[in-house]
Amino acid sequence: MARQKRFRARLPLFWSAVVTIVVVYLILVLGTPLLTTLMVGTERWIPMPRTLLIMFIIVVLVGIVTHVTTTDKRIEEFKGPVLSFLRGDQDGKWPAWARWGRLAGLIVLPILLGGFVYTQTKPSVTSPTALRIQHPTIPGAFEKASNPFRNPDGTVKEIKVLEEGRVLYQKNCRPCHGTTAGGDGPMARGFRLRPINFRDPGTIATLVEGYLVWRIKEGGPGLPPVSSPADSAMPSWKEELKDEEVWKIILAEYETAGVEPRKPEKLE
Repeated sequence: MARQKRFRARLPLFWSAVVTIVVVYLILVLGTPLLTTLMVGTERWIPMPRTLLIMFIIVVLVGIVTHVTTTDKRIEEFKGPVLSFLRGDQDGKWPAWARWGRLAGLIVLPILLGGFVYTQTKPSVTSPTALRIQHPTIPGAFEKASNPFRNPDGTVKEIKVLEEGRVLYQKNCRPCHGTTAGGDGPMARGFRLRPINFRDPGTIATLVEGYLVWRIKEGGPGLPPVSSPADSAMPSWKEELKDEEVWKIILAEYETAGVEPRKPEKLE
């Protein structure tokens, strides 16, 4: 008990609350994304959604308010540093740095609060909405890529390779694109824009296989600005899948969707 009282004397309840908020914020902003990245086994940073971050901070604030207001003693202890800051050095016992620190706080805090309110309420000027290009131009590095597991006539070289592709598709792609490649996987409802339905003849049936390699490897982050990358939740798989695995998945996508890839045009 004596140790606990000495600790409280060094760190008043008000500052304990401030430290708690800061620590929780740092855990949510830095610790949780890092832990998630390690658990998933990817090198990509996975930030926490802002809405979820605000929800957790509100829960922490509610917990602090509940803890502080349980007794009158805690309320008085919590108000102590705040009242001392507002009243100032009435007894002339503060060191110079404390007096100047209080003056700086009284100047900076209103400016910061006013700046925050201004940025949230000021009229904003946005550029006109641009049309989103569903299929942007394929980069040259992927333009002439061909599936090493297909014969010149488009047939699959080995059934074993197709079976491996099916397994890879179900493992990595099914959660979003669905078991039958219809864009209706178990995670599809969680996206603002639903995953593409590969069975639609206007989707992968209109694309060469090299295009799919590009989209799978680079994902939404690899799209050019004209394609509104924020509108695509497709992750980048270039760090997760080998090139041969990507080609096998593409075989399975076309086979599962029941469509054929578009064959590159040959200039005469």
